[in-house]
Amino acid sequence: MDKKDFSNLEDQIMSTVSNALKAIDLANFKKDVNDKTEDTLNQFKSKLNEYSEKYMGLNKKSKNNISTYISKRPAGSISGILYILFGASGSLVFGSSVLIFLIVNTFFSGIILGSNIIFGVLFLFLAVSVGLLLRGINLRKRVKRFKKYVRFIDDNSYFLIKDLAKFAKEKESFVVKDLSKMIDLGMFLEGHIDEEKTYFMLSDEVYGDYLNLKKQQMVKESNNEKLNEEIENLEKEEIESTIKIGRNYIEQIKSIRNDLYKEEIAIKLDKLGNISNQILIQVEKNPKKIQEVNKFINHYLPITIKLISSYKDINNQLVQGENIESAKSEIEKSIDLINSAFENLLDDLFEDVVLDISTDISVLKTLFKQEGLAEDDFKK
Repeated sequence: MDKKDFSNLEDQIMSTVSNALKAIDLANFKKDVNDKTEDTLNQFKSKLNEYSEKYMGLNKKSKNNISTYISKRPAGSISGILYILFGASGSLVFGSSVLIFLIVNTFFSGIILGSNIIFGVLFLFLAVSVGLLLRGINLRKRVKRFKKYVRFIDDNSYFLIKDLAKFAKEKESFVVKDLSKMIDLGMFLEGHIDEEKTYFMLSDEVYGDYLNLKKQQMVKESNNEKLNEEIENLEKEEIESTIKIGRNYIEQIKSIRNDLYKEEIAIKLDKLGNISNQILIQVEKNPKKIQEVNKFINHYLPITIKLISSYKDINNQLVQGENIESAKSEIEKSIDLINSAFENLLDDLFEDVVLDISTDISVLKTLFKQEGLAEDDFKK
């Protein structure tokens, strides 16, 4: 992980928390969460800088001590040469012997007693010699790759394995296995590969710092998840509270309507109650629509309740003068207007549903046409 990686991690976490805060529209809670989040991010940023500086310091320190973590005599540097020498010598000697034996046995078949046993022994020694030779070549190749890896490491105490793979012109999976084998053989005295097989770390100290940073990151992610969960719970509580308020207003409409059941306005109030109920049902099905009906519940319904309550009060007057009749007429017209507005709002809530239906129909038509099942295809 270089300093750029730490910066990207910080930006990612800040972006995640910022997007979570934009998901709600509760000013007071948002302010509290912002304060809390800002403090958390500042602390995390400080830690990231601390670890980044520490890692940079380790890199500078490693310029003088990098040889401490690398074997001066890597596995295979001597044994590989010995295997090649013995394998090559044996292959030459026993290969020649097998060839000579085959020539002699061809011309003097049956003269040499136990020829099959002799040939078997010679061939066995030849096979062992070839095996030693191949073993030595593989060991020397690994030592060569080890030296190439060391050149790539240069003064770094950690690096991306994919970068090393590009440098060595090998597959990442091969390099991971190769490094793991070299660590097991003690070629890298304190080498470590992370669980994701992404980074190689040269020393125990760097690996320890990596584990600590990863632990810190997991804690921050856990806190971020808890914060998102708190926000979701608050959103849920807001929706439930808003719907509960709306249901209460609808009950008030029904109550007033029951008192006015003899009046013409009762029919209008039945319609008002039904439309309002349908709006709340749609919000329950799709909570994301809560913002669209907030004004309906918190502004329009209270005004409507006030209007029909006034209608009820003046309707209970024993003397129905011209002013009272005029007021009742105006309220009835207002209820018609409100019903029309609420119908439009309910229709808007079905916009997504209609869009989904249109999309599904369009997909079906396309599939039918591809399969030759469309009406036009039958006409042909």
